Amino acid sequence: MRLHVILLLILIVFTSIEVLAEPKEGSKIPEFTLTVVGADGKNCTIKSSSLTGRTVLIVFYAYWCPHCNKELPELAAAWNQCSRGGDIAILAGLGGNSTRDYDLFKKYAANGWYFLSENYTFAKLFGIEYIPVVLVVDGNGIIKQVNVGEAGRGKYCIGMNLAHSTSGQSGTNTPCEQQPQQQLQSWQLPIPVEIAVVLVIIAFVIIAALIRMKGKS
Repeated sequence: MRLHVILLLILIVFTSIEVLAEPKEGSKIPEFTLTVVGADGKNCTIKSSSLTGRTVLIVFYAYWCPHCNKELPELAAAWNQCSRGGDIAILAGLGGNSTRDYDLFKKYAANGWYFLSENYTFAKLFGIEYIPVVLVVDGNGIIKQVNVGEAGRGKYCIGMNLAHSTSGQSGTNTPCEQQPQQQLQSWQLPIPVEIAVVLVIIAFVIIAALIRMKGKS
């Protein structure tokens, strides 16, 4: 009986999670407005409409993810080798701890990189279910390459070169509107999301067991 309760709770949890469409090569990115932090530590706002003509890398990662820790230096190496003026990269930290996600970003950040803190709505727009994910987008807003997991600098360079071929002339002006300096979000999830989900399931199991015991008494 206990096994049935556990399976039922797990089924409820997973069926309550909205099924998202994964990002696909050839699809157009959705419209968005983001408040980000540049490699220089300054806050600014990026709008999807300001990215026309630019090759854009959109990266979803977390500080506690071992594959992310392997891929960010690979991404930095590819950027140094294959990016060109006007390219930008938006790195969305999803680790539940803004400070530690930002520290990892800052370790490898180059000119044209921007950090986005704990914006799960942005991740949902792209149907992100795994990390790391690196999307290479051309100047027309079309996703030219989708990388899930470890890809390596060579593949990132191929994606950037492909995007450059259809991006036209990259803009020379900054795509980021400067904002008053603010601190990173103070709220932090003390544990990874996966562990939190497991704890919620355990809590449901305990509550169900207590209800059952009370019903027998």
